[in-house]
Amino acid sequence: MAGPKDYYKILQIDPHADEKTIKRAYRKLARQYHPDAGGKGNEERFKEINEAYQVLSNPQKRVEYDRLRIGYANRASQSWGPGFRRVRTEQTRSKDDTDDWASLFEDLFGAGGWTSTTGTATTGSAQVPEHQVSIGLEDVARGSQVTLTVESLEPCPNCRGTSRECPRCGGMGSIATPKTFTVKIPPGVPDGATLRVGEHARLRVTVRDHPRFVRQGNDLRGRLRVAVPLAAIGGEIAFKPLVGEQVSVKIPSHTNAGKVLRLRGLGLPARGKNVRGDLLLEVELMFPEPFRPEDDRLYQQLLKGHHDTGGEIYAPR
Repeated sequence: MAGPKDYYKILQIDPHADEKTIKRAYRKLARQYHPDAGGKGNEERFKEINEAYQVLSNPQKRVEYDRLRIGYANRASQSWGPGFRRVRTEQTRSKDDTDDWASLFEDLFGAGGWTSTTGTATTGSAQVPEHQVSIGLEDVARGSQVTLTVESLEPCPNCRGTSRECPRCGGMGSIATPKTFTVKIPPGVPDGATLRVGEHARLRVTVRDHPRFVRQGNDLRGRLRVAVPLAAIGGEIAFKPLVGEQVSVKIPSHTNAGKVLRLRGLGLPARGKNVRGDLLLEVELMFPEPFRPEDDRLYQQLLKGHHDTGGEIYAPR
């Protein structure tokens, strides 16, 4: 990848030149290479001089250019190796900015303002540092937020990226500055989802396993233990859903083990929509404890009245 243009060399000035020196050099070269300069003009050279002046005469653009120029020089001397990541620096363009400033970044890094530091993560054609956060199903149901601190390269306040001898930045021209963000995790976020933290980083969300519920899209599945007598005659059972207060579920009479009860709207929210999935409860039968002698006598009477004692084999579901 080609390195950045040396605007100081184009204007034939020192990198520490002040604003007056920059303007004076520009006027001299502009007159010399202007296309109308009596046959001595050079249109391409004039455009290059004008481009250099537009950057170096703007203090903010000059700081950014110096930082990127020094950073590129250091990378070129150290070579690209493992353990680098790219951190995007947001650029603010005013109405009088020209396309030359945009092309400057393409000349530097080929992707409009990307610089490098340790670590790597890729999203599309962009590379930004990636962080991970683990949340529970309750956070998926209600939404959550986390505090994330990332490092962003900022121009060195001591040398503005122009000194290789600067002790503050070690000649890099920039320093890593921590920035803290509060990241909102929306309700219904899927496991493995990646959230962008502005242009600074990515946040990969993993959802922990839950002891009572299993997620299936926006639905939740669980097993509900029901006493055999209640499953036989029917009734209601109170239980605690994933979030919120206790609710009751109606158990129909003659409910067998494995029957699935669907509770509408007690699942997870659909991301970006005002709807929720369902809660699916699979009935698991249990005998009352402790089991009393009179219970044995009752079940013996029931068994005498039934000729079908089972025995069929079915494949597991």
